Formats: sequence, structure tokens, C-alpha cells
Amino acid sequence: MQHDPYGADAAFYDAIHDGFRDDIDLWLAYAGRTDRPVLEVGCGTGRIAVELAAHGHEVTGIDPSPAMLARARRKAEERGLDVRFIEGRVLDLALDRGRYGLIVLPLDVFLYCRDGDEQRWTLSALAEALSFDGVLAIDLPGPGAWLDPSTNGQPVLAFAGETDEGIRFECWHVHEDDLAEQVRTLRVAYETVDDDGTVRRRTAVHRLRYVGRWEMEYLLEAAGLDLADLFGDYDLSPLTGGSERMLVIARRRPA
Repeated sequence: MQHDPYGADAAFYDAIHDGFRDDIDLWLAYAGRTDRPVLEVGCGTGRIAVELAAHGHEVTGIDPSPAMLARARRKAEERGLDVRFIEGRVLDLALDRGRYGLIVLPLDVFLYCRDGDEQRWTLSALAEALSFDGVLAIDLPGPGAWLDPSTNGQPVLAFAGETDEGIRFECWHVHEDDLAEQVRTLRVAYETVDDDGTVRRRTAVHRLRYVGRWEMEYLLEAAGLDLADLFGDYDLSPLTGGSERMLVIARRRPA
């Protein structure tokens, strides 16, 4: 059986992320500018893909996690929506050339590319999948949320709450940041307590390869894309040294 890289996260993902809607209106606005299908890369449990479909867009979501996709499919079915979900990573799939008017890589998904080469190859594949007037949107950490080795090894309570099934849990993060490699190794622990007081822990390890503004521009250029806009938040404010997000908007370079 193939290992699910996000199997430990899937049961708790919605409790942590479903309340986050800061980006939804922005992706809806960009989707409203095209009559072509929309592709979400790293769709997880369907938070964005299902919302786009609910507003009448033809949506495809791809993700390497069968556990995440099972939840996404269930959400779409419960709302009577037709969303195409595909298991896999960009470089493992044959995406239709020129099909998509909007491709979205939300909330740090791009950082899961292993290194600069994989980032460039991924961008090249997505450029081929864009329509001639399509838009590629990438949501990255901004300068204000950059790697921070000074806090390496410090446990942080990232979330405390309960799942839809009523299971109470705490989510703990511990990171190890390597500035030379621009890599964060993030260890996530999900702790639940049984009725008899037994503490159970599920853990996941994620490797995130960070990328800065100028490096991102070079990667886009190498992939045949042009930077169209750069923002520091979902309200389209300018990117500054304190911006928590960096939103990269790119288009295919004219032939």
C-alpha cells in the first residue's frame, strides 16, 4: 500500500482550516475573470475547490493524499456539486495542455516541491496547462513569516479544538529551520485524550522549501511565465518587509 504523506493530518485538517476564509473571496474574484475550468493544486479536503464549484465554476482539484481527497469528495457530494478530484502530484500527472483559465496553489502548497529544480519543473508543467490568457496564483509565506532558526525546537500549540466527530485534540508544531537550504522541517503532533485519560498522539513530518521574491521571479522566467502582480495580503496590499503572505500572480509568456 502506498504511503499517504498526509494520512495523519487528514482527520484533523478541517477542524483547523475550515474556519479560514481570508483567501476565498480573492480566488473567487480571479475565477470570475475566466470562463475556462479552474485547477487547484494541493486541494486537501476541498476547502477552496468546493467553494469555487458552489459558485458555478468547473473545478479540478489534485492532491497526493487519498485520505484528504476522500474528505473532499464527501464534502462535494453532500452539497450536490460535481468536482473532479485526482490523486497525485503535478509532475506525476498528464495535465491537459491549455485547459485552465486559473490555476491556484494555495497556502504554502508550492513549498512542498523538494528543491529549486522541482519548483521550476512544476511551474513549467503548470504553464503548459494554462490557457493563453490564463492566470497562475501562488500563495507563499511573506518576509514577515520567513524561516526563523532562533525558535528551532520550541513546541508551539498551533490549535486546540475538536473535530466534526466530536474528538477533542491539540495540535503542536515544532520546526527546524535551515537558512542555508531554505528548508523548514515541520513536525506536527495531534494529541487526543481517551475517556480513561489515555493520551494518544499522531505525528506527521513536513518538509517545506521556502522561496523569496526574486528567486520566485527567476523560477517563473525559467518556466516560461511572466510575473503579472505581487501582493502582500489577500486584500491586494503591497508586499512589504512585514507582510505575512506573498501572493504571486503570473501569466504565460506570449509566444
